[in-house]
Amino acid sequence: MLALLTFGAVAFLVDQATKRVVQTRLAGPLGGRLLHLREVRHREPIYRQAAFRLMLIVIWCSAAISAGLLHNNGLLLHSRMALAGVGCALGGAAGNLLDILRRQHIVDFIDLGWWPVFNLADVAIVGGLLLAFWGMVARA
Repeated sequence: MLALLTFGAVAFLVDQATKRVVQTRLAGPLGGRLLHLREVRHREPIYRQAAFRLMLIVIWCSAAISAGLLHNNGLLLHSRMALAGVGCALGGAAGNLLDILRRQHIVDFIDLGWWPVFNLADVAIVGGLLLAFWGMVARA
């Protein structure tokens, strides 16, 4: 359970720190052929609706509680790898959720040119879930 909390906190803090750097220090687009850094504010009209934001909070809390119960009951998430992955995914989701709650938009900044612009929270969510599944399959 400590791995879940630790990796979640690290993913959240790194995401928030990189977004702060992009917003305060990045004067314009930066990068080369394969990777560009540029601030993009992902806005959706629904992010302004209080009911939607409350629903996101409830979903995030449900996911965190479910992960804890699955681990504590011995049903899933037995390996440290699976716990670390779920922690990263929850931490990344918390980073994007905080953006929606605080700013009513998500700060994205990694531009590969051929993929929509994203942030480290997105990397933590997708990478964390892949790591969690791998940890569960490898243990089975």
